[in-house]
Amino acid sequence: MNNTRTTLKKIKRTLRKKRNLILLACITAICLCTTSVTAFILLNNNSYEIIIPEAEQIPPPKEPAASENDAQTPAETEESIQYPEPDYNLTLEEIYVPLEGLSREYKIAWVSDLHLITDHEPGGVSEGSMIKINNRYKTLSVTDDGVHAEDLWPDIVKCLNTGNYDGIIFGGDMMDYCSVSNMETLKKGYDELRYDKEHILYIRADHDYGAWYVGDNFTQQDIYHLHEELDGDDPEKKYLDFGEFVLIGINNSNKNITDENFSIVEKQYEKAAKEKKPVIAVTHVPYGSNVDSSLKELSMKVRNKPYYWVGPDYQPNDTMWDYLNFIFSEDTQVKQVLAGHLHAPWDGMITDQLREHIFSPAFSGTIGVIHFVPEGTDVDTSTYFSRKYFSEETPDEPQKTSDKTDKKAESTISGNNK
Repeated sequence: MNNTRTTLKKIKRTLRKKRNLILLACITAICLCTTSVTAFILLNNNSYEIIIPEAEQIPPPKEPAASENDAQTPAETEESIQYPEPDYNLTLEEIYVPLEGLSREYKIAWVSDLHLITDHEPGGVSEGSMIKINNRYKTLSVTDDGVHAEDLWPDIVKCLNTGNYDGIIFGGDMMDYCSVSNMETLKKGYDELRYDKEHILYIRADHDYGAWYVGDNFTQQDIYHLHEELDGDDPEKKYLDFGEFVLIGINNSNKNITDENFSIVEKQYEKAAKEKKPVIAVTHVPYGSNVDSSLKELSMKVRNKPYYWVGPDYQPNDTMWDYLNFIFSEDTQVKQVLAGHLHAPWDGMITDQLREHIFSPAFSGTIGVIHFVPEGTDVDTSTYFSRKYFSEETPDEPQKTSDKTDKKAESTISGNNK
């Protein structure tokens, strides 16, 4: 009897649990049905229609209003920078070079033969060299009015920065010899130039690499290392390509060109010929003239000998003759030769079709300006012009200069002044 009651109680509890589960299932089903009906009504009711705009209907974000403090483009920023003007009234020696196919004028600056000397105390150079260095400092590395190259160099940098040039050429003998002090001074100015270093061509000459006065503790390899730190001094990058023409420089032009260097230069000439670009030959040591005796007369007056290729000090070997054929051949690609070294200005024809300009030395307070102009431009391209940086008068054309020589140079030729 008791077993029967117990069994009945278990059955009741089981039925009660099942009834609760069934009730819960029914309530869940009702909720799901209600939700489905509500969603169906909303989606089919126009007052609740959802419209997704097409891409072109989405308005672009508004640009913020420009502010006076907003950053300018690099070109605008460059134009707005005010570079300090030089204190010294430098002379600008200008030439005009017509080139076929130019779309505009290009303006290139030339600086050479500064003969920077900064070692005034023993230590940077050998003690036995101090007398000679001081003599050269007083007689060579100075303008007529007493400004030394080390003080002139910062003003040259300022003049270059205010000139808005397309490129800069340093044409050799920027230092009278290479020392740590001279290189530090040169590098300080070089680093202050506003120009992209890819637009600066520095061809070295014997004085740039010269180790005559520095003593045994400073080797030629040390000198080459200093030059590499300045700008890389890569022999394969002694050129400036402006797209419409190319400047091809010769490093160490006081010596016969090496086979390796000639191979590099030959490829540059071949590339220019393939692209039909005029070539401007850049050298420190000038090339003699086959058609104008005035260059020899000036050189004898200033240097007491023909001081150019092919003169007694500069006799070409076979490889150098191969290079000179690029210059003197009748079908030459070269349209102009630019040079220094003579320490006096000269402008004239070295062949019937090729003009050369030799620039005044920078130690005289002079920098060169080359205007490459489209062929047919109405300017005098047969000579050069000199004007002062600061001038009370602003003529349409600078005063023409013809038989001008550098009198300072005549009295300062001595010893290693090569």
